[in-house]
Amino acid sequence: MPEAPQTSASPSAVTTDKPQQFLHTLANGLTLVAEYIPGVRSAAMTFLVPAGAANDPSDASGAASILSDWLLRGAGNRDSRALSACLDSLGVQRGSNAEAIFSRFSASLLGKNLLEVLPIYADIVQRPMLPDDGFGPAKDLALQQLDAIEDEPAHKLSILIRQRHYDYPFGRPTTGDREQIEALTAEKLREDFRRRFTPRGAILSIAGAFEWKALRAAVEASFGPWKAPAPVSASGNPAPRGTHHVTQATNQVQIGLAYDCVPDAHPDSILVHTASSVLSGGMGARLFSEVREKQGLCYSIHAGYHSFKERAAIFGYAGTAPERAQRTLDSFLIELRRMAKGITQEELNRSQIMMKSRVIMQGESSSARAGSIASDFYHRGRTRTLDELRALIESITLDRVNNYLAANPIKNITLVTIGPSELTVARDP
Repeated sequence: MPEAPQTSASPSAVTTDKPQQFLHTLANGLTLVAEYIPGVRSAAMTFLVPAGAANDPSDASGAASILSDWLLRGAGNRDSRALSACLDSLGVQRGSNAEAIFSRFSASLLGKNLLEVLPIYADIVQRPMLPDDGFGPAKDLALQQLDAIEDEPAHKLSILIRQRHYDYPFGRPTTGDREQIEALTAEKLREDFRRRFTPRGAILSIAGAFEWKALRAAVEASFGPWKAPAPVSASGNPAPRGTHHVTQATNQVQIGLAYDCVPDAHPDSILVHTASSVLSGGMGARLFSEVREKQGLCYSIHAGYHSFKERAAIFGYAGTAPERAQRTLDSFLIELRRMAKGITQEELNRSQIMMKSRVIMQGESSSARAGSIASDFYHRGRTRTLDELRALIESITLDRVNNYLAANPIKNITLVTIGPSELTVARDP
């Protein structure tokens, strides 16, 4: 992929009043994407390494989650305390977590400190200490997160519905498996780190205040020597899908639904986003107004879009009382199936306003832009400007949305419920 800014200007032509995007791929396969934001003093980083839950070892589900914590317990020549103190002294607000495809590292700081921070993160992903005395706490934290799920039925449901709907390994939970985490040793996890942490397929995104030539040179110096083993992939198995119930004596019922749609890189994904906003985009959306407000069937109901590169789905949730559970599910399905009849111009207008508001707010946050351009590159192999996103939203017409909905009726729904009694899915009329 060529090294070039993604605008017509040259790298040296960055001005103080015009956003610009840049792209550079290192020889080892790491891709740097960057967006210069005029008028800000901050910078933000999103670093995606292709070592997520989907390619955890088959007998070590949860390895990526533990690594995301253990890696920050010392790197390079700094132990855990020195590493934390160094990042604090540079004003870095930071986080790390395991996702399905990637291990994600995020940081926000003043732009003037960015070049000092890059070598530190190079140490974290290339030369972590992975100390024995840090393994136990990282492992205990993973087990505590599993314990917490039992007290959060909505979270438990979200894990189960993804496991049932997405093909393995895409539905593997980032929280992992208790027995496999308990059996995991420090040496086995170190071996897993050496096997999976690679620059090939990694994405480093920067947004905010920076000078492009200096940034590119700093990234080359810090990450260019990183060796590039091939990314690890796991073998796949079809998802079980269908209907699944977990019996639990409780005064609440958790209902989870999922159905397929086009992935984010598909030209019609903007129509899916539009329909999803009509269905579940605030207090005026159909699910909230029809099922919760008018019928009073549940205390919470919503649906949202989720996409990998080659597969995507809408995931829905409702929380209700046992005596209202079947009626809630029936009404939920009615609203989902009613989407095939189309939306109104008023609903489209409201959806477009909401989507454009999110774009505007995203433009005011370097952290949001860093995350967005990293996601864009993963899905599309390129990044999109805020102007392009606004134009895309404004191009949506009622006929396009309704033609798509009519041609793609909701079907093959995966259902997962947690509660005292199993529910049934009514057939299409």
